[in-house]
Amino acid sequence: MTNMLRSLPRLTALLDGVEVTPELVSRLASIAYFQAHVAYTDLLDVVLPQLPPIKQDHLLGVAERMDGDQIFEKSFLDDLSGLIASLKTEIDARSHVYWHGDENHTQGGYETIFREPGVTDFQHAVAELATLREATTATIFAAYRLRDAGASADN
Repeated sequence: MTNMLRSLPRLTALLDGVEVTPELVSRLASIAYFQAHVAYTDLLDVVLPQLPPIKQDHLLGVAERMDGDQIFEKSFLDDLSGLIASLKTEIDARSHVYWHGDENHTQGGYETIFREPGVTDFQHAVAELATLREATTATIFAAYRLRDAGASADN
């Protein structure tokens, strides 16, 4: 399923040129709420137990906001971007590139990447969070377009 989602265009690109209606905004909001639930569950069940206690507070703060109606606030998007960046840093810290010498190889060896256990879980969580950020952003911008269209029609 994740590979299939990666081949789809970004949600914001799908909205380009689409007529924005209240129904569309409602559907986008539903997608964002569903994605918030998916990301929230992934963070608490999979990622949180693998983080040291000192790094759990930020994750818990963002996850708590995901569970409520705060996903459409700009400050939430900033916090979400910060969480994504911190998880990417964690992925980098747990991924090690090393040289594997091989006398039969044309270059005398090759680079290999060793990922500590749990890195794949972090990568999956980052993908879910990025999808949440995109769905939330698309909803906000669609709502702004709808509001601006209504203001233009009133003038």
